[in-house]
Amino acid sequence: MSLPSAQTPLLRWGLVFLACPLALDEDAQRGLVQLAARAWFEDEPVIAFDWEGLHGVLRASSDVQALGNFVGQQFEAEVEGDAGKGTVRFLVTEAQLQAARGVVAEA
Repeated sequence: MSLPSAQTPLLRWGLVFLACPLALDEDAQRGLVQLAARAWFEDEPVIAFDWEGLHGVLRASSDVQALGNFVGQQFEAEVEGDAGKGTVRFLVTEAQLQAARGVVAEA
């Protein structure tokens, strides 16, 4: 996967995985957040990606979900990679979407 280096590390509370059957490294997590920001701000409901070791399709939901005090936009990605395949569901806060908006990964 070829991602630009982030200006700041992924916010500790900016991303919550609801379901993640694969062990995703920080680069993959950051890449999914960047794709989520692209999908959200460019109004693209589906984005395909093909990175080294991981490929799939990310879908943006129009649903905002609350998990305790954490409120975020819901996303889902069907992924397949070196570690296997599965559906990754996650929430991203609006602040993290804004932060990721400036550095969007290319699919």
